[in-house]
Amino acid sequence: MIETLKVEPITYSHAYELVNAFHYLGDKRFMGQHVFGLTQDLKVIGAVVYSPLSVPNSATSAFGLPRGNYPDLLEMSRLVLEPELNGKNFGSMLVGRSLRLLKQRGIRAVISYADSSRHNGAIYQACNFGYYGLTAPKSDFYLTNGTQVTRGKVKGLEGHWLPRTRKHRYLYLLDKRLKDRKSVV
Repeated sequence: MIETLKVEPITYSHAYELVNAFHYLGDKRFMGQHVFGLTQDLKVIGAVVYSPLSVPNSATSAFGLPRGNYPDLLEMSRLVLEPELNGKNFGSMLVGRSLRLLKQRGIRAVISYADSSRHNGAIYQACNFGYYGLTAPKSDFYLTNGTQVTRGKVKGLEGHWLPRTRKHRYLYLLDKRLKDRKSVV
C-alpha cells in the first residue's frame, strides 16, 4: 500500500541531509527553528526550514518595527526537494502546508529571498507571497588570492570589491492584522 504525501515536522538532521545532497548551497550550515518535511512511505523527500530573521533590520524594512528580536517573524532559509520532484507542484504543496502549521504555532509572517542569479522565486509566487523588489546593491571584498573577507576592516589589504548578487524579496503574512510597509505607504 502506498502512503499518501504528508507535510510534518522533521529533525534538522533530516533536512540537512537533503540540503547537503540537493540544494545549491550544499553543506553550508544554516539555522533551523521550524523544520518540516514532505514525506512519502516514511521517507523524507523534501524539506523546508524556517529560521529567525537573518538580518536585524528585516522587521524594520518589512513592517516598520524597531530593531529587535521577533520570534513570531521568520525567514524561510532553505527549501529543497529530491530533484525528480522539482517543477511538479511538490514544492508549493510543502510550503503551503508548512505555512498553515506555522500559523498554528503563532507565527505572524515569513520573509524569503530568491537569489537573482539562480531563480526569480516562482515557488513564492505560486504560494501567494507578496513581492517586495530586489535587495539593495552590495559589494564584498576579496583578497588577491580570491578569499572573501567576511568580517573586519579591509583598509590596507590588497584586493578588490565585487558586486554581490541581489535577491528578490518575498513576504507572506499569516496574521492579517500585521501590516507590511507596502500596504502602509
